[in-house]
Amino acid sequence: MQEIKSTTHDAIVDFFLDFRAYISEVFGDNSDDTTLDWNSVGACIHYFGEDRTIQFRLWERSEGHLGIPDKTLIIIRISFRGTQDVIRAEMKAFIHWLKQTAKTHGFLHFADEDCQPLATDQVPGCRIACIRL
Repeated sequence: MQEIKSTTHDAIVDFFLDFRAYISEVFGDNSDDTTLDWNSVGACIHYFGEDRTIQFRLWERSEGHLGIPDKTLIIIRISFRGTQDVIRAEMKAFIHWLKQTAKTHGFLHFADEDCQPLATDQVPGCRIACIRL
């Protein structure tokens, strides 16, 4: 089994620390409710708050799975609860932050495992919604 490169490992740890800070500073929630789980191709980050559920993967490599390119952030689940106005504003700001932070930490693609390939801007060959950052 191939190990994750030390540079990718460090980038994921730094991303996780930034994510914990976001949870605390922007949502006002407890950053201890976040977890980082390593696997053979990267890591999964989870947050289960009272009004929000956020789960995503940071993959160094996909090993060809679903045609997902290497260095991809993959959305597993993002769910916010509350009024439509609050949800819309929080979700828009969070997705913007997530994309920018992924790019800052060296990730090149942004994908959603629950969505079909996009009509425009789709990464060729990927069988789920996937864009280049």
